[in-house]
Amino acid sequence: MQKIKRKWKHHWFLISSIIFFIISVSSLYIFRSESYLIYERVVFKSSNATLYANLYYPIKKLDFQQKAPLIIFAHGLGSQRDLDPRVPNEFTKRGFYVASIDYRGDGESGGHLLDINPNPYMNRTNIPAIAQDCSRLLDRLSHMSFFANINISQIGLIGHSLGGMVTLMNGALDDRFKVTVTWAGLVNFSASFFGITEDHPFMNFVPAKIINETNPANLMVIQSIYDTTVPFESNALVAKNLTNCKLFEIKTHLFGGPHYLFSDEVLSETINWIELKFFNSETINGPIRLSYVINYILLGLSFIGLFLTTLSIMKYSFKYFSIKDYSKRDNIVKEGDKTKKITNIRNFLIVCLCFIGFLMLWILMLKFIGIFGLLFTPLIFLLFYFLYILIKYIITAEVKGEKISLYIELRLKDEIKSQFRKNVILYSLFSSGVFLSFYIIFSLSYPFAFFSPINLLSYILTLGIYPFYLAMEIFYRKIIYPRLKFIISPSRKTIITSLMEMINIGILVYFSNPLFLISGMLVTYLIFLAVMVMNSIIYERTNKFSSVMISSFIIIQIFFGSVISTILGFGSIVRLLHI
Repeated sequence: MQKIKRKWKHHWFLISSIIFFIISVSSLYIFRSESYLIYERVVFKSSNATLYANLYYPIKKLDFQQKAPLIIFAHGLGSQRDLDPRVPNEFTKRGFYVASIDYRGDGESGGHLLDINPNPYMNRTNIPAIAQDCSRLLDRLSHMSFFANINISQIGLIGHSLGGMVTLMNGALDDRFKVTVTWAGLVNFSASFFGITEDHPFMNFVPAKIINETNPANLMVIQSIYDTTVPFESNALVAKNLTNCKLFEIKTHLFGGPHYLFSDEVLSETINWIELKFFNSETINGPIRLSYVINYILLGLSFIGLFLTTLSIMKYSFKYFSIKDYSKRDNIVKEGDKTKKITNIRNFLIVCLCFIGFLMLWILMLKFIGIFGLLFTPLIFLLFYFLYILIKYIITAEVKGEKISLYIELRLKDEIKSQFRKNVILYSLFSSGVFLSFYIIFSLSYPFAFFSPINLLSYILTLGIYPFYLAMEIFYRKIIYPRLKFIISPSRKTIITSLMEMINIGILVYFSNPLFLISGMLVTYLIFLAVMVMNSIIYERTNKFSSVMISSFIIIQIFFGSVISTILGFGSIVRLLHI
C-alpha cells in the first residue's frame, strides 16, 4: 500500500506539472494571438557582419487605409531582440509590422560596436557601421514579399538606451524613416566613454553632432528626470535643444528603476506620437489597451511550468538509470538512533555559521572590489577549501602512519573512480538535455530569451566562470548538505539547500546590479539558480558531485557564453558600466 501511494505521488507530480505547463503555454499563445500569430527570423548583412532580426506579422488590418506601417525596434545595452516584447506585442495588435533588431555586437549578431564601414553607402563613406544597421535591415525587408503591404511613408524607429543612440544615428542619416522615438537614448558622450580617442571616425557621428531640427524626422524623446545611467540633462535636454523635438519627461518613480522605463505612460505616449504622425490622428486607430504586464506574467508562469516539468521528468526517470537511490529513508541516519540532541544542535549551528560566513565573503568582496568580486571570491573560497582538504589528508595519513604522497594519490584515485560512473553521468546528461530541450523549443517557438554564444572565442572565455559555480556546488554539496544529517527527510534537506541557494543568488543580484544593464547577465543568474535547484535534486538521488558539475557545466556555459558574446561585441562594456 505504501509503495502504491509513493508511486502515485510521483505520477501525480509529473502529470500535474505537465498540465500546468500546457495550460500556461496555451494561455500565452492565446494571449499572443491578439497581437500576432507568426514571426520570421530575418538574416542580413551589414558591413561584413551577419546580423539578425525578428519580423512580427500583425493579426489586425487597418480599416482606414490599405497598407500597414512598419516599426524597427532597437533594444538597450546588452539586451537582445527578444528580451523586451513590449513594442512587438503592443504595436502588432494595432496593425503595425514590427522588426526587432540585434544590432552588431549583440545577441545573435556578429560585428563590433565600433566597426567603421569604409565602403560607400547612401553616398557616405567611413561612417559607423552601427549607424546603418537599421537601414541595412530596411533594405533586406524591402526585398521580402510582405513589404508589398507596407506604406513606405509610414516607417519608424523606436530605440531604448544604446538602441536610442542607434535609432538617432540611423534616423538622421536615412530619410526613409519618418518618425523616431527614443527611450532614454544616448545622445552626447566623450570618446573616453567608449575607450577611443577623439579623432576616431565614430566620434564624427555622435548623435549630438548629426541631429538637427529636420533629422531625424518627427523626433520624440522620452526619459526620466531621475535617470542616472543616461543622465537626463546631458542627453534628453541636449536632444531637445538641438532639434526642438517633442520631449516627454517622466517625473514619477518607476518600477525597475528610472532607466528601464517600464511604464504605461511611455508606451501610450509612443503610440500616440507615432500614430499622430502616420495617421494624422491619435484616435483613428482606436483606444490604447496595454497588456504587456499580463504577457510578462504568462511568460513567468510558462517558465515555472517548464522548470517543474523538467524536475518531474528527472524524478520520474531516475529509476531507469540503475543508480542507488540515496534519498531512501533507510539510508538515512535517523535522529534518536545514532545521533544525540546535542550533536543535532551543533550541526545546526555549524550550518548557520558556514552559510553566514559564505554570504559575508561574497558581500565583502563585492562591496570593496565591485563586480570583480564575482571572479575573486570563488577563487579565495576554493583556495581555502582545497587547503583544508590537503591538511585533512596529511593529518589522516600521519595518524595511519602512511606515506603522505601515496595516501593522497590513492584517495584521489578512489574519489575519481567513485564519482565518474557511467549511469550517473548518463543521468546528469539526460537531466541537462531535458531542461535545454524544453527551453530551446519554447524560446524558438515563442520569441523570448533565446541565448546562444556566437563564436568559438566566447565558448573558450566562458571557462572563466567555472570557479564560480564550482565554488557554489562545493559549498552546498560538500559542506552544507552533509551537515544536514539531523534532518530525517531527504526532500526537506533539498528544500532547505534550495532556499539557501535562492538567498545566496538574491544577494549576488543585489550587489552586482550594475551588470543588469547587460540583460543576459540577469537571465544567467536566474538560469544558474534553476540549475542549482536541479542539482540539489540530482545530488539527493545520486550523492555524486560529478553529476551536479556536469549539468552545471553544460547549461551555465551556454548562457554565460551568450553574455561573453555581447561583451566581446561591445568591447568597451566595462567602461559603459563604470567598473
